[in-house]
Amino acid sequence: HIIYIVQKVLKVKDVVSSQKHDDMNKLLTLGLLGLTSLPMCAQDIYKMENFAGEDLNGTARYVGMGGSMSALGAEISTMGTNPAGTALYRRSDFAMSAGLNSQPNALDFANRGKTRASFDQAGFVYAARMSSDDNLRFINLGFNYHKRRNMKSFVGVDDFYTGGLSQTHQMLDLTYVNNGFLDLTKDNDRSYTTSLTLLGYDTQLLYMNKNADGTVAGYDPVNSQSYNYRRAQWGGIQQYDFNLSFNFCDQVYAGMTFGLYNVDVHNRTDYAEMIIDPANPGQLHEYNTSNAEALTGTGFDVKFGVILRPIEESPFRIGVAVHTPVFYDLTSSQYLYVNSPFKNYDSNGNLVANYTDKSLNVGDNDYKIRTPWKFNLSMATTVGSFLALNAEYEYRDYGASQVRYPGYDDNWSSGEKDEALCNEAQQYLKPVSTIKVGAELRAADDFYLRAGYNWESAPMSKDAFLNLFTSSPSYYYSANTDYLNLSSINRFTCGLGYRGKHAYFDMAYQFQKQTGDFYAFHVPTETSNVTNRLAPSKVDLNRHQVLFTLGYKF
Repeated sequence: HIIYIVQKVLKVKDVVSSQKHDDMNKLLTLGLLGLTSLPMCAQDIYKMENFAGEDLNGTARYVGMGGSMSALGAEISTMGTNPAGTALYRRSDFAMSAGLNSQPNALDFANRGKTRASFDQAGFVYAARMSSDDNLRFINLGFNYHKRRNMKSFVGVDDFYTGGLSQTHQMLDLTYVNNGFLDLTKDNDRSYTTSLTLLGYDTQLLYMNKNADGTVAGYDPVNSQSYNYRRAQWGGIQQYDFNLSFNFCDQVYAGMTFGLYNVDVHNRTDYAEMIIDPANPGQLHEYNTSNAEALTGTGFDVKFGVILRPIEESPFRIGVAVHTPVFYDLTSSQYLYVNSPFKNYDSNGNLVANYTDKSLNVGDNDYKIRTPWKFNLSMATTVGSFLALNAEYEYRDYGASQVRYPGYDDNWSSGEKDEALCNEAQQYLKPVSTIKVGAELRAADDFYLRAGYNWESAPMSKDAFLNLFTSSPSYYYSANTDYLNLSSINRFTCGLGYRGKHAYFDMAYQFQKQTGDFYAFHVPTETSNVTNRLAPSKVDLNRHQVLFTLGYKF
Protein backbone atom coordinates (compact mmCIF):
# COMPACT_ATOMS: atom_id res chain seq x y z
CA HIS A 1 0.00 0.00 0.00
CA ILE A 2 0.99 3.59 -0.44
CA ILE A 3 2.57 5.25 2.59
CA TYR A 4 2.55 9.03 2.42
CA ILE A 5 5.39 10.55 4.46
CA VAL A 6 4.99 14.25 4.95
CA GLN A 7 8.53 15.55 5.29
CA LYS A 8 7.81 19.22 5.97
CA VAL A 9 5.18 21.87 5.71
CA LEU A 10 7.02 25.01 4.75
CA LYS A 11 5.70 28.49 5.35
CA VAL A 12 7.06 30.58 2.55
CA LYS A 13 7.14 34.35 2.96
CA ASP A 14 8.40 37.15 0.81
CA VAL A 15 8.31 35.12 -2.38
CA VAL A 16 10.20 36.96 -5.04
CA SER A 17 8.62 38.25 -8.19
CA SER A 18 9.93 37.76 -11.66
CA GLN A 19 11.66 41.15 -11.58
CA LYS A 20 12.51 42.02 -7.94
CA HIS A 21 13.24 38.95 -5.91
CA ASP A 22 13.53 40.63 -2.54
CA ASP A 23 10.75 43.21 -2.72
CA MET A 24 7.62 41.07 -2.80
CA ASN A 25 5.48 40.18 0.19
CA LYS A 26 3.43 37.15 -0.76
CA LEU A 27 2.19 34.66 1.76
CA LEU A 28 2.47 31.40 -0.14
CA THR A 29 2.24 28.15 1.78
CA LEU A 30 4.17 25.35 0.13
CA GLY A 31 3.94 21.83 1.56
CA LEU A 32 6.28 19.05 0.51
CA LEU A 33 5.27 15.44 0.20
CA GLY A 34 7.86 12.73 0.47
CA LEU A 35 8.11 9.29 -1.07
CA THR A 36 5.19 7.47 -2.65
CA SER A 37 5.02 4.13 -4.36
CA LEU A 38 3.46 5.71 -7.47
CA PRO A 39 4.05 8.97 -9.31
CA MET A 40 1.31 11.56 -9.06
CA CYS A 41 -0.55 13.44 -11.75
CA ALA A 42 -2.17 16.66 -10.69
CA GLN A 43 -5.72 16.81 -9.48
CA ASP A 44 -7.13 20.25 -8.81
CA ILE A 45 -10.37 22.07 -8.08
CA TYR A 46 -11.05 22.30 -11.82
CA LYS A 47 -11.07 18.51 -12.18
CA MET A 48 -13.27 18.31 -9.09
CA GLU A 49 -15.75 20.66 -10.77
CA ASN A 50 -15.69 18.55 -13.95
CA PHE A 51 -16.81 15.46 -12.03
CA ALA A 52 -19.34 17.23 -9.81
CA GLY A 53 -21.28 18.64 -12.77
CA GLU A 54 -23.35 17.01 -15.49
CA ASP A 55 -24.91 17.91 -18.82
CA LEU A 56 -28.57 18.13 -19.72
CA ASN A 57 -28.91 14.91 -21.70
CA GLY A 58 -31.22 11.92 -22.11
CA THR A 59 -34.24 11.29 -24.31
CA ALA A 60 -35.37 14.02 -26.72
CA ARG A 61 -38.61 14.50 -24.76
CA TYR A 62 -36.67 15.02 -21.52
CA VAL A 63 -34.19 17.44 -23.11
CA GLY A 64 -36.96 19.30 -24.99
CA MET A 65 -38.58 20.11 -21.65
CA GLY A 66 -35.33 21.42 -20.16
CA GLY A 67 -34.79 18.28 -18.08
CA SER A 68 -37.84 19.28 -16.03
CA MET A 69 -39.85 16.05 -15.66
CA SER A 70 -38.97 14.74 -12.19
CA ALA A 71 -42.51 15.10 -10.80
CA LEU A 72 -44.37 14.44 -14.05
CA GLY A 73 -42.63 11.09 -14.40
CA ALA A 74 -43.51 8.34 -16.88
CA GLU A 75 -40.24 9.11 -18.67
CA ILE A 76 -37.15 6.88 -18.84
CA SER A 77 -34.65 9.66 -18.14
CA THR A 78 -36.30 10.54 -14.80
CA MET A 79 -34.78 7.47 -13.17
CA GLY A 80 -31.55 9.51 -13.10
CA THR A 81 -33.13 12.55 -11.41
CA ASN A 82 -36.06 11.19 -9.37
CA PRO A 83 -36.15 7.37 -9.34
CA ALA A 84 -39.87 7.44 -8.49
CA GLY A 85 -40.60 8.88 -11.95
CA THR A 86 -40.67 5.42 -13.54
CA ALA A 87 -43.36 4.28 -11.08
CA LEU A 88 -45.93 6.28 -13.09
CA TYR A 89 -45.50 3.95 -16.08
CA ARG A 90 -48.46 1.70 -16.81
CA ARG A 91 -47.00 0.26 -20.01
CA SER A 92 -43.48 -0.94 -20.72
CA ASP A 93 -41.25 1.37 -22.72
CA PHE A 94 -38.04 1.13 -24.75
CA ALA A 95 -36.17 4.11 -26.25
CA MET A 96 -32.88 4.99 -27.96
CA SER A 97 -31.49 8.48 -28.63
CA ALA A 98 -28.69 9.97 -30.73
CA GLY A 99 -27.84 13.36 -32.11
CA LEU A 100 -25.30 16.00 -33.03
CA ASN A 101 -23.27 18.30 -30.75
CA SER A 102 -21.55 21.46 -31.95
CA GLN A 103 -19.37 24.19 -30.45
CA PRO A 104 -19.52 26.67 -33.35
CA ASN A 105 -16.95 29.19 -32.13
CA ALA A 106 -14.32 26.56 -31.36
CA LEU A 107 -11.01 26.32 -33.19
CA ASP A 108 -10.28 22.97 -34.86
CA PHE A 109 -7.42 21.27 -33.05
CA ALA A 110 -5.96 17.78 -32.54
CA ASN A 111 -8.08 16.41 -35.40
CA ARG A 112 -11.27 17.14 -33.44
CA GLY A 113 -13.96 18.93 -35.40
CA LYS A 114 -16.51 21.44 -34.16
CA THR A 115 -19.48 19.12 -34.78
CA ARG A 116 -19.73 15.46 -33.85
CA ALA A 117 -22.35 12.75 -33.74
CA SER A 118 -23.15 11.24 -30.37
CA PHE A 119 -25.03 8.19 -29.10
CA ASP A 120 -26.71 9.69 -26.04
CA GLN A 121 -29.25 7.28 -24.53
CA ALA A 122 -30.69 3.75 -24.53
CA GLY A 123 -33.03 2.32 -21.93
CA PHE A 124 -36.24 0.55 -21.01
CA VAL A 125 -38.85 0.30 -18.27
CA TYR A 126 -40.75 -2.93 -17.67
CA ALA A 127 -44.11 -2.24 -16.02
CA ALA A 128 -45.41 -5.16 -13.95
CA ARG A 129 -49.07 -4.70 -12.99
CA MET A 130 -50.15 -5.98 -9.61
CA SER A 131 -53.75 -6.57 -8.54
CA SER A 132 -55.87 -3.43 -8.92
CA ASP A 133 -57.49 -4.28 -5.57
CA ASP A 134 -54.18 -4.08 -3.70
CA ASN A 135 -52.49 -0.92 -2.49
CA LEU A 136 -49.43 -1.85 -4.56
CA ARG A 137 -50.55 -1.27 -8.16
CA PHE A 138 -47.22 -1.58 -10.10
CA ILE A 139 -43.68 -2.77 -9.55
CA ASN A 140 -41.51 -1.41 -12.37
CA LEU A 141 -37.98 -2.32 -13.36
CA GLY A 142 -35.80 -0.08 -15.48
CA PHE A 143 -32.39 0.41 -17.01
CA ASN A 144 -31.04 3.47 -18.76
CA TYR A 145 -27.72 4.45 -20.30
CA HIS A 146 -27.00 8.07 -21.06
CA LYS A 147 -23.99 10.27 -21.56
CA ARG A 148 -23.75 12.08 -18.23
CA ARG A 149 -21.07 14.50 -19.34
CA ASN A 150 -19.84 15.08 -22.84
CA MET A 151 -16.30 16.39 -22.30
CA LYS A 152 -15.89 17.43 -25.91
CA SER A 153 -14.82 21.06 -25.77
CA PHE A 154 -12.30 23.45 -27.26
CA VAL A 155 -10.55 26.49 -25.87
CA GLY A 156 -8.50 28.65 -28.20
CA VAL A 157 -6.74 31.98 -27.61
CA ASP A 158 -4.74 33.77 -30.33
CA ASP A 159 -2.07 36.46 -29.92
CA PHE A 160 -3.03 37.43 -26.37
CA TYR A 161 -0.89 40.36 -25.16
CA THR A 162 0.81 39.54 -21.84
CA GLY A 163 2.24 42.94 -20.93
CA GLY A 164 5.68 41.40 -20.52
CA LEU A 165 4.52 38.61 -18.21
CA SER A 166 5.55 35.05 -19.04
CA GLN A 167 4.73 31.52 -17.96
CA THR A 168 8.39 31.36 -16.92
CA HIS A 169 7.62 33.94 -14.20
CA GLN A 170 5.40 31.36 -12.52
CA MET A 171 8.13 28.75 -13.01
CA LEU A 172 10.46 31.15 -11.18
CA ASP A 173 8.10 31.49 -8.22
CA LEU A 174 7.96 27.68 -7.99
CA THR A 175 11.75 27.50 -7.51
CA TYR A 176 11.60 29.57 -4.30
CA VAL A 177 11.05 27.28 -1.29
CA ASN A 178 11.60 27.82 2.44
CA ASN A 179 13.02 31.32 1.97
CA GLY A 180 15.58 30.13 -0.53
CA PHE A 181 15.96 29.00 -4.11
CA LEU A 182 16.12 25.36 -5.15
CA ASP A 183 19.23 24.14 -6.91
CA LEU A 184 17.71 22.37 -9.90
CA THR A 185 21.00 20.67 -10.72
CA LYS A 186 20.44 18.49 -7.62
CA ASP A 187 18.01 15.56 -7.66
CA ASN A 188 16.87 16.22 -4.09
CA ASP A 189 15.89 19.82 -4.83
CA ARG A 190 14.22 18.83 -8.10
CA SER A 191 11.67 16.76 -6.16
CA TYR A 192 10.27 19.93 -4.59
CA THR A 193 8.79 21.64 -7.63
CA THR A 194 6.55 20.88 -10.61
CA SER A 195 7.36 18.91 -13.73
CA LEU A 196 6.81 21.94 -15.94
CA THR A 197 9.25 24.01 -13.89
CA LEU A 198 11.90 21.30 -14.23
CA LEU A 199 11.54 21.15 -18.00
CA GLY A 200 11.54 24.95 -18.14
CA TYR A 201 14.92 24.96 -16.42
CA ASP A 202 16.22 22.05 -18.52
CA THR A 203 15.37 23.91 -21.72
CA GLN A 204 17.06 27.13 -20.50
CA LEU A 205 13.88 29.14 -20.07
CA LEU A 206 15.15 29.74 -16.55
CA TYR A 207 18.77 30.77 -16.08
CA MET A 208 20.32 30.01 -12.68
CA ASN A 209 22.53 32.56 -10.88
CA LYS A 210 24.86 31.54 -8.04
CA ASN A 211 26.46 33.35 -5.13
CA ALA A 212 30.19 33.31 -4.51
CA ASP A 213 29.79 30.44 -2.04
CA GLY A 214 28.03 28.32 -4.68
CA THR A 215 24.50 28.69 -3.31
CA VAL A 216 21.72 29.64 -5.70
CA ALA A 217 21.06 33.37 -5.79
CA GLY A 218 18.03 33.13 -8.03
CA TYR A 219 16.79 32.52 -11.53
CA ASP A 220 16.29 34.83 -14.48
CA PRO A 221 13.11 34.09 -16.46
CA VAL A 222 12.37 35.44 -19.90
CA ASN A 223 9.89 38.20 -20.69
CA SER A 224 7.03 37.72 -23.10
CA GLN A 225 5.03 39.66 -25.64
CA SER A 226 2.07 37.35 -26.34
CA TYR A 227 0.87 33.75 -26.27
CA ASN A 228 -1.26 31.35 -28.31
CA TYR A 229 -3.15 28.50 -26.70
CA ARG A 230 -5.13 25.46 -27.85
CA ARG A 231 -6.91 22.87 -25.74
CA ALA A 232 -9.00 20.00 -27.08
CA GLN A 233 -10.85 17.69 -24.73
CA TRP A 234 -12.94 14.69 -25.75
CA GLY A 235 -14.54 11.59 -24.32
CA GLY A 236 -16.79 11.83 -21.31
CA ILE A 237 -18.62 10.14 -18.46
CA GLN A 238 -21.18 7.43 -19.27
CA GLN A 239 -23.93 6.70 -16.74
CA TYR A 240 -25.71 3.35 -16.35
CA ASP A 241 -28.80 3.43 -14.10
CA PHE A 242 -30.59 0.37 -12.67
CA ASN A 243 -34.00 1.30 -11.31
CA LEU A 244 -36.72 -0.24 -9.15
CA SER A 245 -39.95 1.68 -8.44
CA PHE A 246 -43.35 1.15 -6.82
CA ASN A 247 -46.83 2.61 -7.35
CA PHE A 248 -49.04 2.67 -4.26
CA CYS A 249 -52.73 3.44 -4.90
CA ASP A 250 -51.81 5.76 -7.80
CA GLN A 251 -50.99 8.41 -5.18
CA VAL A 252 -47.63 7.50 -3.68
CA TYR A 253 -44.72 6.60 -5.94
CA ALA A 254 -41.31 5.53 -4.65
CA GLY A 255 -38.11 4.41 -6.33
CA MET A 256 -34.42 3.70 -6.02
CA THR A 257 -31.71 3.84 -8.68
CA PHE A 258 -28.23 2.38 -8.49
CA GLY A 259 -25.85 4.18 -10.83
CA LEU A 260 -22.61 2.99 -12.38
CA TYR A 261 -20.25 5.39 -14.18
CA ASN A 262 -17.53 4.89 -16.73
CA VAL A 263 -14.90 7.60 -17.26
CA ASP A 264 -12.88 7.96 -20.45
CA VAL A 265 -11.55 11.51 -20.93
CA HIS A 266 -8.65 12.74 -23.06
CA ASN A 267 -7.06 16.15 -23.03
CA ARG A 268 -4.46 17.79 -25.29
CA THR A 269 -3.03 21.28 -24.82
CA ASP A 270 -0.50 23.25 -26.87
CA TYR A 271 0.95 26.53 -25.60
CA ALA A 272 3.21 28.87 -27.59
CA GLU A 273 4.74 32.03 -26.17
CA MET A 274 6.54 34.79 -28.01
CA ILE A 275 9.46 35.67 -25.78
CA ILE A 276 11.89 38.58 -25.92
CA ASP A 277 15.49 37.62 -26.60
CA PRO A 278 17.40 38.42 -23.36
CA ALA A 279 20.55 39.26 -25.37
CA ASN A 280 18.72 41.28 -28.02
CA PRO A 281 15.42 42.81 -26.80
CA GLY A 282 14.51 43.74 -30.36
CA GLN A 283 14.13 40.07 -31.36
CA LEU A 284 11.27 37.70 -30.56
CA HIS A 285 11.48 33.92 -30.30
CA GLU A 286 8.86 31.26 -29.66
CA TYR A 287 8.86 28.47 -27.12
CA ASN A 288 6.26 25.71 -26.98
CA THR A 289 4.83 23.34 -24.41
CA SER A 290 2.55 20.40 -25.13
CA ASN A 291 0.65 18.27 -22.64
CA ALA A 292 -1.45 15.14 -23.19
CA GLU A 293 -3.54 13.42 -20.53
CA ALA A 294 -5.71 10.32 -20.43
CA LEU A 295 -8.12 9.88 -17.52
CA THR A 296 -10.05 6.65 -17.02
CA GLY A 297 -12.01 5.07 -14.20
CA THR A 298 -15.34 4.03 -12.73
CA GLY A 299 -17.81 5.31 -10.14
CA PHE A 300 -21.07 4.52 -8.41
CA ASP A 301 -23.90 6.20 -6.49
CA VAL A 302 -27.42 5.55 -5.19
CA LYS A 303 -30.50 7.73 -5.74
CA PHE A 304 -33.77 7.72 -3.80
CA GLY A 305 -37.02 9.42 -4.78
CA VAL A 306 -40.67 9.87 -3.84
CA ILE A 307 -43.56 11.48 -5.75
CA LEU A 308 -46.77 12.31 -3.88
CA ARG A 309 -50.20 13.17 -5.28
CA PRO A 310 -51.68 14.66 -2.11
CA ILE A 311 -55.23 15.20 -3.44
CA GLU A 312 -56.78 12.15 -5.06
CA GLU A 313 -58.95 14.14 -7.44
CA SER A 314 -56.10 16.47 -8.50
CA PRO A 315 -53.24 15.77 -10.95
CA PHE A 316 -50.92 18.03 -8.92
CA ARG A 317 -47.92 16.19 -7.51
CA ILE A 318 -44.73 16.89 -5.60
CA GLY A 319 -41.43 15.06 -5.97
CA VAL A 320 -38.40 14.80 -3.69
CA ALA A 321 -35.12 13.03 -4.52
CA VAL A 322 -31.76 12.60 -2.83
CA HIS A 323 -28.56 11.47 -4.59
CA THR A 324 -25.58 10.19 -2.66
CA PRO A 325 -22.13 11.39 -3.78
CA VAL A 326 -20.63 9.66 -6.79
CA PHE A 327 -17.54 7.77 -5.66
CA TYR A 328 -15.04 7.81 -8.54
CA ASP A 329 -11.95 5.61 -8.72
CA LEU A 330 -9.65 7.14 -11.34
CA THR A 331 -6.32 6.61 -13.09
CA SER A 332 -4.55 9.47 -14.82
CA SER A 333 -1.53 9.45 -17.13
CA GLN A 334 0.23 12.50 -18.54
CA TYR A 335 2.97 13.36 -21.00
CA LEU A 336 4.73 16.73 -21.11
CA TYR A 337 6.98 18.25 -23.79
CA VAL A 338 8.81 21.60 -23.83
CA ASN A 339 10.71 23.11 -26.75
CA SER A 340 12.70 26.35 -26.37
CA PRO A 341 14.61 28.44 -28.95
CA PHE A 342 17.85 28.32 -26.98
CA LYS A 343 20.66 26.30 -28.53
CA ASN A 344 21.49 22.85 -27.25
CA TYR A 345 25.14 21.97 -26.60
CA ASP A 346 26.56 18.64 -25.50
CA SER A 347 28.86 18.16 -22.48
CA ASN A 348 31.89 19.00 -24.63
CA GLY A 349 30.44 22.31 -25.74
CA ASN A 350 29.56 21.15 -29.25
CA LEU A 351 26.37 22.47 -30.84
CA VAL A 352 23.77 19.72 -31.09
CA ALA A 353 20.74 21.71 -32.30
CA ASN A 354 19.56 25.27 -32.66
CA TYR A 355 16.90 24.59 -30.05
CA THR A 356 16.54 22.68 -26.77
CA ASP A 357 13.69 20.27 -26.13
CA LYS A 358 12.85 17.95 -23.26
CA SER A 359 9.98 15.56 -22.55
CA LEU A 360 8.67 13.80 -19.47
CA ASN A 361 6.31 10.87 -19.06
CA VAL A 362 4.61 11.73 -15.78
CA GLY A 363 3.28 8.19 -15.45
CA ASP A 364 0.11 6.69 -13.98
CA ASN A 365 -1.58 7.83 -10.82
CA ASP A 366 -4.52 6.33 -8.93
CA TYR A 367 -6.78 8.64 -6.96
CA LYS A 368 -10.41 9.03 -5.92
CA ILE A 369 -12.90 11.87 -6.24
CA ARG A 370 -16.10 12.12 -4.22
CA THR A 371 -18.71 14.50 -5.60
CA PRO A 372 -21.24 16.36 -3.37
CA TRP A 373 -24.69 15.16 -2.35
CA LYS A 374 -27.53 16.34 -4.60
CA PHE A 375 -31.07 17.26 -3.60
CA ASN A 376 -34.03 17.70 -5.97
CA LEU A 377 -37.45 19.20 -5.29
CA SER A 378 -40.07 19.21 -8.07
CA MET A 379 -43.73 20.05 -8.72
CA ALA A 380 -45.95 19.16 -11.66
CA THR A 381 -49.51 19.18 -12.87
CA THR A 382 -51.53 18.56 -16.02
CA VAL A 383 -54.35 20.63 -17.50
CA GLY A 384 -56.91 18.31 -19.03
CA SER A 385 -55.27 16.07 -21.57
CA PHE A 386 -53.51 18.81 -23.53
CA LEU A 387 -50.94 20.49 -21.24
CA ALA A 388 -48.29 19.23 -18.81
CA LEU A 389 -46.18 21.53 -16.63
CA ASN A 390 -43.17 20.82 -14.40
CA ALA A 391 -40.80 22.95 -12.32
CA GLU A 392 -37.92 21.86 -10.11
CA TYR A 393 -34.91 22.95 -8.11
CA GLU A 394 -31.62 21.12 -7.50
CA TYR A 395 -28.87 21.88 -5.02
CA ARG A 396 -25.26 20.65 -4.82
CA ASP A 397 -22.44 22.08 -2.73
CA TYR A 398 -19.39 21.70 -4.97
CA GLY A 399 -17.16 22.82 -2.10
CA ALA A 400 -17.93 19.52 -0.34
CA SER A 401 -16.11 17.53 -3.05
CA GLN A 402 -13.15 15.45 -1.89
CA VAL A 403 -9.99 13.88 -3.27
CA ARG A 404 -8.40 10.84 -1.65
CA TYR A 405 -5.58 8.45 -2.51
CA PRO A 406 -5.93 4.64 -2.32
CA GLY A 407 -5.68 3.08 1.12
CA TYR A 408 -4.20 -0.25 2.07
CA ASP A 409 -7.35 -2.09 0.94
CA ASP A 410 -8.22 0.32 -1.90
CA ASN A 411 -11.37 1.43 -0.06
CA TRP A 412 -12.60 4.99 -0.05
CA SER A 413 -12.71 5.35 3.74
CA SER A 414 -9.20 4.01 4.32
CA GLY A 415 -7.57 6.27 1.74
CA GLU A 416 -5.47 9.34 2.47
CA LYS A 417 -7.56 12.51 2.24
CA ASP A 418 -5.98 15.44 0.40
CA GLU A 419 -6.72 18.04 3.07
CA ALA A 420 -5.10 20.93 1.22
CA LEU A 421 -7.05 20.32 -1.97
CA CYS A 422 -10.29 19.88 -0.04
CA ASN A 423 -9.64 23.23 1.65
CA GLU A 424 -9.11 24.77 -1.79
CA ALA A 425 -12.47 23.34 -2.89
CA GLN A 426 -14.24 24.77 0.15
CA GLN A 427 -12.72 28.18 -0.52
CA TYR A 428 -13.23 28.47 -4.28
CA LEU A 429 -15.95 26.00 -5.34
CA LYS A 430 -19.48 27.19 -4.61
CA PRO A 431 -22.90 25.71 -3.89
CA VAL A 432 -24.61 25.24 -7.25
CA SER A 433 -28.33 25.73 -7.78
CA THR A 434 -30.20 24.50 -10.85
CA ILE A 435 -33.67 25.72 -11.79
CA LYS A 436 -35.66 23.84 -14.44
CA VAL A 437 -39.04 24.57 -15.99
CA GLY A 438 -40.73 22.68 -18.79
CA ALA A 439 -44.02 22.43 -20.65
CA GLU A 440 -45.57 19.99 -23.09
CA LEU A 441 -48.56 20.94 -25.25
CA ARG A 442 -50.70 18.45 -27.12
CA ALA A 443 -51.08 20.38 -30.37
CA ALA A 444 -53.07 17.70 -32.23
CA ASP A 445 -54.24 14.16 -31.59
CA ASP A 446 -50.81 12.54 -31.75
CA PHE A 447 -48.47 15.54 -31.94
CA TYR A 448 -46.78 17.39 -29.08
CA LEU A 449 -44.80 20.62 -28.74
CA ARG A 450 -42.32 21.13 -25.90
CA ALA A 451 -40.23 23.94 -24.45
CA GLY A 452 -37.95 24.31 -21.45
CA TYR A 453 -35.46 26.51 -19.65
CA ASN A 454 -32.61 25.33 -17.44
CA TRP A 455 -30.36 27.66 -15.42
CA GLU A 456 -27.32 26.56 -13.43
CA SER A 457 -25.32 28.92 -11.22
CA ALA A 458 -21.56 29.41 -11.58
CA PRO A 459 -19.59 26.57 -9.96
CA MET A 460 -16.63 28.64 -8.72
CA SER A 461 -15.71 32.01 -7.31
CA LYS A 462 -14.50 34.66 -9.72
CA ASP A 463 -11.16 34.81 -7.87
CA ALA A 464 -10.56 31.03 -8.09
CA PHE A 465 -7.15 30.05 -9.45
CA LEU A 466 -4.91 27.04 -9.94
CA ASN A 467 -2.95 27.35 -6.72
CA LEU A 468 0.36 25.49 -7.07
CA PHE A 469 1.52 26.76 -3.65
CA THR A 470 -0.37 24.41 -1.35
CA SER A 471 0.49 21.28 0.60
CA SER A 472 -1.47 19.09 -1.81
CA PRO A 473 0.79 16.24 -2.97
CA SER A 474 -0.71 16.33 -6.45
CA TYR A 475 0.64 19.73 -7.45
CA TYR A 476 4.29 18.66 -7.42
CA TYR A 477 3.55 16.65 -10.55
CA SER A 478 1.49 19.33 -12.23
CA ALA A 479 2.07 19.56 -15.97
CA ASN A 480 0.11 22.75 -16.62
CA THR A 481 -0.44 26.28 -15.33
CA ASP A 482 -3.66 27.23 -17.17
CA TYR A 483 -7.13 27.42 -15.68
CA LEU A 484 -10.65 28.45 -16.71
CA ASN A 485 -13.20 30.08 -14.39
CA LEU A 486 -16.68 29.24 -15.65
CA SER A 487 -19.79 31.41 -15.62
CA SER A 488 -23.35 30.27 -14.99
CA ILE A 489 -25.15 28.21 -17.67
CA ASN A 490 -28.33 29.14 -19.49
CA ARG A 491 -29.98 26.33 -21.44
CA PHE A 492 -32.88 26.97 -23.82
CA THR A 493 -34.68 23.93 -25.22
CA CYS A 494 -37.58 23.05 -27.49
CA GLY A 495 -38.90 19.94 -29.15
CA LEU A 496 -41.70 18.10 -30.82
CA GLY A 497 -42.99 14.57 -30.73
CA TYR A 498 -45.31 12.07 -32.35
CA ARG A 499 -47.12 9.37 -30.38
CA GLY A 500 -48.62 6.38 -32.17
CA LYS A 501 -50.38 3.42 -30.60
CA HIS A 502 -47.04 1.80 -29.81
CA ALA A 503 -44.19 3.58 -31.61
CA TYR A 504 -43.18 7.17 -30.99
CA PHE A 505 -40.64 9.66 -32.28
CA ASP A 506 -39.24 12.77 -30.56
CA MET A 507 -36.74 15.42 -31.48
CA ALA A 508 -35.24 18.26 -29.43
CA TYR A 509 -32.94 21.23 -29.80
CA GLN A 510 -30.80 22.60 -26.98
CA PHE A 511 -28.77 25.82 -26.92
CA GLN A 512 -26.35 26.05 -24.00
CA LYS A 513 -24.88 29.49 -23.34
CA GLN A 514 -21.76 29.79 -21.17
CA THR A 515 -18.57 31.84 -21.04
CA GLY A 516 -15.36 31.58 -19.05
CA ASP A 517 -12.33 33.62 -17.98
CA PHE A 518 -9.19 31.87 -19.21
CA TYR A 519 -5.74 32.36 -17.68
CA ALA A 520 -2.67 30.74 -19.26
CA PHE A 521 -0.66 31.08 -16.03
CA HIS A 522 -0.78 32.79 -12.64
CA VAL A 523 1.63 35.53 -11.54
CA PRO A 524 0.51 37.02 -8.20
CA THR A 525 0.64 40.70 -7.38
CA GLU A 526 2.98 42.01 -4.68
CA THR A 527 0.09 42.32 -2.21
CA SER A 528 -2.10 39.32 -3.03
CA ASN A 529 -1.37 35.70 -3.77
CA VAL A 530 -4.88 35.34 -5.23
CA THR A 531 -4.91 38.25 -7.66
CA ASN A 532 -3.39 37.43 -11.04
CA ARG A 533 -1.32 40.12 -12.75
CA LEU A 534 -2.15 38.48 -16.08
CA ALA A 535 -5.48 39.65 -17.48
CA PRO A 536 -8.05 36.98 -18.40
CA SER A 537 -9.11 36.09 -21.91
CA LYS A 538 -12.89 35.75 -22.29
CA VAL A 539 -13.79 32.50 -24.06
CA ASP A 540 -17.08 31.45 -25.62
CA LEU A 541 -18.23 27.94 -24.65
CA ASN A 542 -21.66 28.02 -26.31
CA ARG A 543 -22.93 24.66 -27.54
CA HIS A 544 -25.76 23.38 -29.71
CA GLN A 545 -27.38 19.95 -29.57
CA VAL A 546 -29.93 18.30 -31.84
CA LEU A 547 -31.33 15.06 -30.42
CA PHE A 548 -33.59 12.33 -31.83
CA THR A 549 -35.38 9.51 -29.98
CA LEU A 550 -37.12 6.43 -31.31
CA GLY A 551 -39.26 4.50 -28.85
CA TYR A 552 -41.79 1.74 -28.50
CA LYS A 553 -44.41 1.19 -25.77
CA PHE A 554 -46.10 -2.13 -25.16
